[in-house]
Amino acid sequence: MLNLDAIDRTTMQSVPYSYAVIENLLPKAASLELAASFPQEQFRLSIGEGYEYLWSEMLASNEDIALMYKFCHCANPELSDRWRDRIVQGRLSSNLGNLSSPWRQMIEELWTPAYRQALTQMSGVELKYCAMVIGFRRYNLGNCHRPHTDEPSKALTHLLFFNEQWPMDWGGCLRILLDEKPESVFQDIAPLNQFSAVIVRSDNSWHMVTPVASTALQCRLALRIAFFHNLDAGA
Repeated sequence: MLNLDAIDRTTMQSVPYSYAVIENLLPKAASLELAASFPQEQFRLSIGEGYEYLWSEMLASNEDIALMYKFCHCANPELSDRWRDRIVQGRLSSNLGNLSSPWRQMIEELWTPAYRQALTQMSGVELKYCAMVIGFRRYNLGNCHRPHTDEPSKALTHLLFFNEQWPMDWGGCLRILLDEKPESVFQDIAPLNQFSAVIVRSDNSWHMVTPVASTALQCRLALRIAFFHNLDAGA
């Protein structure tokens, strides 16, 4: 399903920071099949100052969950408590039983060393010892995410989009920013299914999701794949 050659062919951009837009990571037929069976239930609202979206499922392989248990014993209390709470509350799972067959295949391919190695080669960020967490995201009308750089424990994020049609005036774009101001636009990436985006976390990796317009005829559908490292391990 995953066309890892698409990652190999992609060059990371260095301005305004390390990011990339990968094209055709998934065959169109597979992308449409995944969109058709995109999870619809058990979404939770994440809301705060300047952001609002829905999330569902936090998936990690057994190996990654075991690595997160090790993170729970780190010297950083905030980082340790966050992973411990997520594991205890059952918010992290390696169980794919609630997903459709195409999604199970997709997640299993994302868990392979080949995918992780392809991202490492492209980005220059060693991901071998990072914990990978996969989550579904849905943005309804009016939903957005303010400019942010992600938490320091995050090494890299890969965002896959699943909308077949998405005019730019619908908003909901991943906006690559020059600084923390929402109007400092470097590039707007529409959430179309032929695109996915990789962002290497840094102190200046400012990005946002622009508000989904009231005229949009669809929800914005995305899959977030995030790689975390244990800051106390010197990663």
